[in-house]
Amino acid sequence: MAYAYRRTIHLADTDAAGVVYFAQLLHICHEAYEICLTENGMDWSGLLREGTVALPIVHSAIDFLRPITWGDRLDIQLYPELENFRQFKISYRIFKENQDSPPESPLATALTRHVAINPRTRQRCSLPPVVETWLRNAPKIEDSKI
Repeated sequence: MAYAYRRTIHLADTDAAGVVYFAQLLHICHEAYEICLTENGMDWSGLLREGTVALPIVHSAIDFLRPITWGDRLDIQLYPELENFRQFKISYRIFKENQDSPPESPLATALTRHVAINPRTRQRCSLPPVVETWLRNAPKIEDSKI
C-alpha cells in the first residue's frame, strides 16, 4: 500500500479555466512528500536549523491524464525509491478520492528526484538517516494494483 495524502483542490489551485494549474499540482505533491516524511519521523525544523543537509529537487515531471478541477478531493499516492546513498525519487499517482471503491485510473502522475547536499558547500552528501529509513520501508510502485 502506498503512502497516501488527501487534499481538496481550492480555487487558488486553479487557472482561469477552473482547471488545476500544473505548477500547483507539483506543489501539492511536495506537500504530500513533506507530510509523509514528517509522519515518518523527519524533524524539518531541526534539519533546517542544523544546516548540514538539504534535499533539493533536481528534476520534476508531471503528466495530466484527465482534468482536475476546483472542489475535487484527491488521493495522492507516494512511492519513494532510493536511487543511491545521495539521491532518491518519488513517483506520485493522483486519483480522485473515492472511499467506497477501488481507485479508478489516475488523474495525473508525477515524479520528483531529490539529492542530498551540504547547503554550505553545495556538494552532494549522504542522505539523513531518517530519510534512508523512510526509503527502505517505502512501498514499491510495482506492488500496487494499478
